[in-house]
Amino acid sequence: MADIKGRVLVVTSGKELLEEITPSMSGRGLELVCVPTLKYAAARLATGDCSAMVVDFSKVAPAEREAFLTLHGQYPNIHFFTLESTASTTPVLASSLRRLGWPLPMGFADQVRMVARQVIILADQVLYTTGAVQTAFQQAGVQPLSLESAEDMPDYVRRQNEARISAALATKPKRSWSLLGGGEEAPAAAQLPGNVVVAQFTGTLAQAHALDAAIRGATPEAVCYLVSGTDTVRYAIQSLKTGHSVALPREQAGRVAGILIENSEGADVRLKERGNERILLLDNFKPALTALSQALLGAGYEVTSTMDGGEALELCKKDAFHLAVIGTAITFAQHSGAELAQKMRERDPDLRIIFMVDRYPLQAALQGVSQVVELGLDDAILKPVEASRLIFSVEKALERRFLLLENSRLLKETQDLNRQLAAVNGFQKNFFATVAHDVKSPLAAILGYSEVLTMKLKALPNEGRYAANIQTSAKTLNVLISDLVDLAAIESGKLRVEIGTLDLPAVVRDVRARVEIAAQKRNIDFTVEVPPALPPLAGDGARIGQVIQNLCTNAIQYTKEGGKVTIKVETATDRVVVSVVDTGIGISREDLPRVWERFFQTKEAQGMRKAGFGLGLKIAREIVLRHGGEMGIESELGAGSRFFFHLPLKRPGEETAPPQT
Repeated sequence: MADIKGRVLVVTSGKELLEEITPSMSGRGLELVCVPTLKYAAARLATGDCSAMVVDFSKVAPAEREAFLTLHGQYPNIHFFTLESTASTTPVLASSLRRLGWPLPMGFADQVRMVARQVIILADQVLYTTGAVQTAFQQAGVQPLSLESAEDMPDYVRRQNEARISAALATKPKRSWSLLGGGEEAPAAAQLPGNVVVAQFTGTLAQAHALDAAIRGATPEAVCYLVSGTDTVRYAIQSLKTGHSVALPREQAGRVAGILIENSEGADVRLKERGNERILLLDNFKPALTALSQALLGAGYEVTSTMDGGEALELCKKDAFHLAVIGTAITFAQHSGAELAQKMRERDPDLRIIFMVDRYPLQAALQGVSQVVELGLDDAILKPVEASRLIFSVEKALERRFLLLENSRLLKETQDLNRQLAAVNGFQKNFFATVAHDVKSPLAAILGYSEVLTMKLKALPNEGRYAANIQTSAKTLNVLISDLVDLAAIESGKLRVEIGTLDLPAVVRDVRARVEIAAQKRNIDFTVEVPPALPPLAGDGARIGQVIQNLCTNAIQYTKEGGKVTIKVETATDRVVVSVVDTGIGISREDLPRVWERFFQTKEAQGMRKAGFGLGLKIAREIVLRHGGEMGIESELGAGSRFFFHLPLKRPGEETAPPQT
């Protein structure tokens, strides 16, 4: 499946949807692109810059529904969401398979009652075995036919439809004089077979779509619905993983962003890690205990049920459960529901607990709900408990348990990594300080004696060249060691900056004298632009020179022969800005935020750099910050860079600040 690229295509003709989902999208770094029609949606998907599409079917012509589904088929790697309204899910509209969550949308059963076409409801195992779907239709005045299996459904629906047509024809009265009161009587009206079928369906989403196609092939006017009590996020992720569309109620549009992020961050791995979750079910009413146990088993959980509170405690001692569902009114129990919950939590603090509370008397119901809050339990469900309601609550509680444990695990890992990192940083700081201190002294001796040798061997060109190479290498090593010394000082907070009167033009001239030779060797045009007069500045001339020289050295090093490097000094109202501009290799947009990191070098720079640790920019920025300024960069890959820093002007009457450490 496609990864989240950050751009979501929304198809709607109204502003309401955009206003509703923009906060959730932008808060997760997702960009919205809105188009009003199918034509524009197809054109936008063709560009390949969208990773998901959301179609608001409440604002789309019903005739275009199938066209949008076909469009998704052309781009199977695009995550596809449909936002369904009462109008878009009505059985009046002929359509391919539509998915409905549980409970059924408000008024859907009434819509079914008003249509004559065949309506097939593919209900998941839990909703079917508990009779929840059948009951919902019966309460709306619809008497559905129930089938325990969807096998041979296309032929069954075809036969039912033919029987309905025959029965409808048989009820038509004869057009004869008897209708005016004559002797021949009209035949008695025959009862039509039911047009609503509720079938138990245990297959996959792909199998449901295949069954729907077969049913509509046999009976074109039939409409099919897949009804499931599966948690919305879990259903959505499963659909995205298999390349199917995700149907959400219009009022849940705000969940799209969260689902996309959940899917991109490996929710399937988390579901796999959760494994088979074990549930302890305790209640004193055996029929309800049996029905709820079957429903939870059908939903894929391991269930242990009991009617005895003492036995429930013993089971908790012997086995590890993920969740306990407790009926608070336990007949002849030694412990109340609240006491059982406390004892179970004492043994396993991670155990999630749900109460099933008697609805009457009212005082008992209120007490049960208040105990859930007092004890920090997960939910309170009023009896009689509907299986789908319990499964929904169980899913939420187990997801919470997993997330709490996962957060605890990640926190421990983070703490362990922080301790390891602190140890590494401590070793690194000590290493830098030791190397800088212990190497500096012998290096100074090497530099001194190499200079003496170079002077002594002027008359011997070959031997003098060897001494000159020693001196050049020692100078390079001295720069590297100086960087380590400065880094160690920065990390320990001991970098010295001697603030005094700063003669910036003199500093720039001095830097130019040192780096101009390197620019000439590479045939680089090196120029300086300094105003004839500058306002008073306070700073450390040596340190500011170090910053400018570092920027110039980098610019010369990363600019090809024939290029240009410029030092430019400009004045502003309250500051002076120093820039080093080059026509070098530039820096990519992705690497720009990292240039100030220690040891960081871009891939392009690594191919051209002759020596160095990648510490210069970090040290330079720290020096500028100690002067009360800031450093910045403007760059384009392949076009060059501008590194700049600003120094605040010295106010009239302001005394020179003391040395800073």
